[in-house]
Amino acid sequence: MKKAYGGIVINADGQVLLREPAGHYKGDVWTFAKGKPYVGESPEETALREVLEETGYRAAIIARIPGSFDGSRTSNEYFLMVPVEDTKRFDTETQAIRWATGEEARQLIGLNQKPKRRRRDLRVLRLAFALFRPLARKSSRRCSWLRPPLVTRWPWPLPSAVCSRPT
Repeated sequence: MKKAYGGIVINADGQVLLREPAGHYKGDVWTFAKGKPYVGESPEETALREVLEETGYRAAIIARIPGSFDGSRTSNEYFLMVPVEDTKRFDTETQAIRWATGEEARQLIGLNQKPKRRRRDLRVLRLAFALFRPLARKSSRRCSWLRPPLVTRWPWPLPSAVCSRPT
């Protein structure tokens, strides 16, 4: 079974980033960025690249979402991320992106046509928020919670706005 990696991006307001695949590819109305790795690319690099390509957001990984979410042809793994920069450019695989509350995201994902894919995305969403809430409560102005062992160096500067809620 092939591997695919993706990211669940949650911002400081507790909203999750969703993408609307072009033409509702494979029956997905709203879903998360994910894709297969290039040769020599790590799971983390793949997930960060896919989020950037499919949503236009540079992101930082803060945790691996536990579990493997198998489809009919791929075994999917996801990382919890926070937004770092909006490039305002996404690829043609995506027709729209939007930030949604947890409840809005559940409703939007519920529009997906294939039950197995819908269940997978709802499970990933639930696990992502379960990981995010305690991390967000522990956050400090120095962003120490954003420096997990998964990422040893940031590919870009991490702005302080990611660390705390704007006042």
